[in-house]
Amino acid sequence: MIKENEPSTKDKVLNILKQHSNTFVSGQEIADTLFLTRACIWKAIKNLRESGYTIESVTNKGYRLLSSFDNINTDFISAHLKKDTTLNIHYYEEVSSTNDIVKQMHEGNDDLLIIANSQLNGRGRKGRTFFSPKDTGLYFSLLIRPEIPFSKATYLTCIAAESLVLSVKDTLGIDVSIKWVNDIFLGEKKIAGILTETFGSLEEEFPEYVIVGVGINLYPFSEDLPSDIKKRAGFLVKGGKSVDNLKNLLCVNFLNHFFEFLKDIDKKTFLKGYRKHSNLIGKYVQINSSNPSSKKEYALVTGIDDECRLLVTFDNKKKMALLGKEVSVVKY
Repeated sequence: MIKENEPSTKDKVLNILKQHSNTFVSGQEIADTLFLTRACIWKAIKNLRESGYTIESVTNKGYRLLSSFDNINTDFISAHLKKDTTLNIHYYEEVSSTNDIVKQMHEGNDDLLIIANSQLNGRGRKGRTFFSPKDTGLYFSLLIRPEIPFSKATYLTCIAAESLVLSVKDTLGIDVSIKWVNDIFLGEKKIAGILTETFGSLEEEFPEYVIVGVGINLYPFSEDLPSDIKKRAGFLVKGGKSVDNLKNLLCVNFLNHFFEFLKDIDKKTFLKGYRKHSNLIGKYVQINSSNPSSKKEYALVTGIDDECRLLVTFDNKKKMALLGKEVSVVKY
């Protein structure tokens, strides 16, 4: 269980070194900025080096981060959010799942963002595991307290999906698509998933809070994967080389798009793009059932309606709007 909410001394020192990239910053200056002793700073530098960071030290000059790393910088994220967005942001190296941690911290009035370098028990829809090894992905959970009725809370998954598509395009120039309702694909491979959880009493008009969890595969996994994951999993960046500041930029771009769409949720400004980026419209799909003995059903996907339901037409011409279902593309 995470016992403290503030970033560690190591993370704070790393943020300062990143902010002085390609230049030296003295140990005394770092100590004065963080109100710590030089011994504490030296210990943090030692821990960073043990974590794989290449930090040059020169007498009378100080320390300089040499290697280009793609690591979370909460100060950068806060500074680049749109002015009307206020978030309480926390970063951890490893958690059970970011959704679990944000639930523990939900009391109060703040919107929260929990980011982790790895998850031991990352989860997707219907209790599925989301493989989340360290240094390979971006894993975060956003807790918001929107004044929207429960009926519109279902839009938030679609808002998150469209925001993620746009953030990937903004950051890397890569086109990805949405598999209704919550998966993001690069070509035929899944590169991201979204898990939205709503909390509160149905007797109230609005949810108490909503958690939107996002997991993105950025870099290839260094360990062997279970065969079922290996067949489906894709990555945004190939070749194993990290892209400097990628996680921070993706996170900032996602948040800025998300809150812009949320502000106009009654106008459903997200929906046009969500439909455009769908990879199911025009495809023939199997409608999956939780009951393995159920008869298999197949239909043509014809669109997505204003309530974010998947519109399908069966072979017998019967039409239906699906919600809370899962489908898979039928390959001939």
